[in-house]
Amino acid sequence: MKTIAILSTAGGAGRTTLTAGLAVLLARRGRPVVAVDFDPQNLLGTLLGLDELPASGIGAAITTDVPWHAHTWRNDDGVLFVPYGDVPLATLPSTSRRLAEEPGWLAGSLASIDLPAQGVVLIDTPRYPSMHGAQALRCADLLLCVTPPEPGALATLVRHLPALRAACDHTLFVLNRLNPAREMQRDAQSMLSAALGHGTAPVIRLHADAALPEAFARGSWFFDDAPYSQASHDFQGLVSSIEQQLVALNEPSRHPGALLK
Repeated sequence: MKTIAILSTAGGAGRTTLTAGLAVLLARRGRPVVAVDFDPQNLLGTLLGLDELPASGIGAAITTDVPWHAHTWRNDDGVLFVPYGDVPLATLPSTSRRLAEEPGWLAGSLASIDLPAQGVVLIDTPRYPSMHGAQALRCADLLLCVTPPEPGALATLVRHLPALRAACDHTLFVLNRLNPAREMQRDAQSMLSAALGHGTAPVIRLHADAALPEAFARGSWFFDDAPYSQASHDFQGLVSSIEQQLVALNEPSRHPGALLK
């Protein structure tokens, strides 16, 4: 199996929504998919079909070592979901301390998931830098770095870019909620491409679309409700890019130069 960490250095990047959508689309393409909510906000499950926030999950296991496997859940598209759970705010310092003391804690936990070689684990993380995000990076075969097209968000991404590249060899950069009608956002795209430098994989653009929040409000997927929209096309393109990376990761000798950092 391969592990993908979905990470952002700015709030409001749409990281959790992206994780949920990618999990469903990869599952529909025939891949066994596990979606891990490793963010104390505990919101991923609501996007995957749960009616309420999960009470228990992997979060409590960090400090108590209680088994978390009994709290997994599979949605209608076949995605196996691992919730974070409702963890009291007072326990977060001890949670971060445990993750700092045991850098391989998450990798060891994910190793207990029985997935075939073509299986994919998607990890939704809190805003980086964080101990949760660092754990996800350490076990990631592929990093999906998501940013909104705003100057402040891009500035934080550029500042953390050396650390992110050092942590994971293979990265895709996603510019999310792009509105080409706004000149500032067009400039932001150019700024990001310039900051990443020559030889980097092209920045993947996901256009803003009102159909996305409306679909989630109805409990459906926007790529089902508006399959011919630009955003749906963008999402499918991102999944295809991820599929190409997964194939190259499994067969690196047959794809020289295919994995772009």
